[in-house]
Amino acid sequence: MSSKTTAATARIMARLVEAEDVLTAARREEARAAGMATRAAARAKAARTVAAMARRELAKVEAAALTNGGKGLLAATRKADTRTRKAEELTAAAGEAKATATIARRAARTAARRVERIARRAALAATRSVEKIAATLGETSLTPAPEADRVLDAAELPAVEEIETHAARYAELDRQAKDTAKLADAEKVWLRQLPNGQYGGVVITRTPGRSVLDGAQVALHYTDLGKVPPRKNTRATFKCDATALLKGRAAEREEAPAVLTIAA
Repeated sequence: MSSKTTAATARIMARLVEAEDVLTAARREEARAAGMATRAAARAKAARTVAAMARRELAKVEAAALTNGGKGLLAATRKADTRTRKAEELTAAAGEAKATATIARRAARTAARRVERIARRAALAATRSVEKIAATLGETSLTPAPEADRVLDAAELPAVEEIETHAARYAELDRQAKDTAKLADAEKVWLRQLPNGQYGGVVITRTPGRSVLDGAQVALHYTDLGKVPPRKNTRATFKCDATALLKGRAAEREEAPAVLTIAA
């Protein structure tokens, strides 16, 4: 594969990792700013409520000042002014916190779009790398994979009895393998419930899965471009049906006469 293609793919992947780190930091900052804005808005709302109560109390004192000579008017006025200023300060702070949260949210969205763009480029570069690797392996392989099974000529065919023996043996081994695989899968399902750790002589671990090419997305991409997705043929499916042979042998065993052994 071309070293330029490898280097370009490596650079794009490095940029993708860097962009993902930036996105993680941006989302963390977005969450922090949103929390601060929510708390600031709650404090401002509470302060406005308190200031409104103080102003209502001041209005009552002012109404009663005509009869009591202005008793408590100065204190009520000072209280209303103080709490009104506090509410105004907290409201301004809430507005600043909201603006900061908006900036953080926009930064996170910008970082997410950048990751998406680089991810698309990385996927395309990876696809091209795979194509070049496949082409290189196809050019340098001395023994390419056969497209079809090698079959014997008519002169090389073994006796029918030998074929039946191998077919019966294959059918029995295949049945045993499938039964064993089902039992193993059942045990695996049970074991996968356990968290990672050591249980006596048993160690449970999990390795992150690898990423694979999303064939459905590739097909959709080609469809959007108005093109037919590329396809390749797979190896022919082989099947050996020995059902009739096994039924015949079972019937022969049932019909065979019992042998009476007489001790001397």
